[in-house]
Amino acid sequence: MARRRTNPGATGPILPIASFVEALRHAGPRPAAGADRDAKKNYSERLSNAIAVLIAARLRDTRQFPEILPAADGTGRETRSMSGTGRKFKKTDVRYATADTGLELLVSIKTLNFRDDSSGRYTKNMVRNDHELRAEAMDHHERFPFAVLVGVFFLPVDACEDGASDKSSFAHAVLTFRPRTGRAGSDDTAAKFERFFVGLYDAASPSDDRVGFFDVLDAPPRRGRPPWPHETVDPAKGGRLLSLEQLILQVVRDYGVRTRTYIRWADEDSVAEAPPD
Repeated sequence: MARRRTNPGATGPILPIASFVEALRHAGPRPAAGADRDAKKNYSERLSNAIAVLIAARLRDTRQFPEILPAADGTGRETRSMSGTGRKFKKTDVRYATADTGLELLVSIKTLNFRDDSSGRYTKNMVRNDHELRAEAMDHHERFPFAVLVGVFFLPVDACEDGASDKSSFAHAVLTFRPRTGRAGSDDTAAKFERFFVGLYDAASPSDDRVGFFDVLDAPPRRGRPPWPHETVDPAKGGRLLSLEQLILQVVRDYGVRTRTYIRWADEDSVAEAPPD
């Protein structure tokens, strides 16, 4: 029997991941700012893989996506999904599909974990990421127009504090990816995601209380961090970040609206108003 691996960047299974702190731990030691490019790239790939395992596990816990990949032990990561009109296969991060209906839900995960050495900001290659996401949405929606696609772009929380005379890298990310979301129905443009979030995490002091998600359709602060999910709402700073639990609830609701299995009642709290835990 093959021995279990704890390194998400390695081939083969990994241990189940139950929290964001565990995802950071599975990614291994964070390279220093001056580390070489390959070290940073490999770390980012390991972290993205670990986050994919975590989000799939949380969605599986809702009991609405029993066959979602990757599996709890990490197998099934980066599985391929048929896409486009030319039967192209594309690797996916988190995918739920059935034999009868094909792709129903996809969560695309990207991370930008290190400042650019030249600018000192987290903005390098952000537009390239948007172009990749556009192609991903187009290819999948052309073949599966009813599929729900959710994008999550992770940044360290200090991306909220740069840009002394301009908007922060966090605000730049929100504005970059805003045109990439808002797909309301199966006949809407294929190049958009149904939902898109910027995920913020504290790399210096990892904690499950210090990770949150910002809907790019909301108004961000020009500079500064929106309150963590457990902190008081501050409209001047973008309200309050969603917790991981609230993010999963939002994905489930959006999927339910598309599949006509969910309706929001008048006396039901919105996701942002719901308790973070």
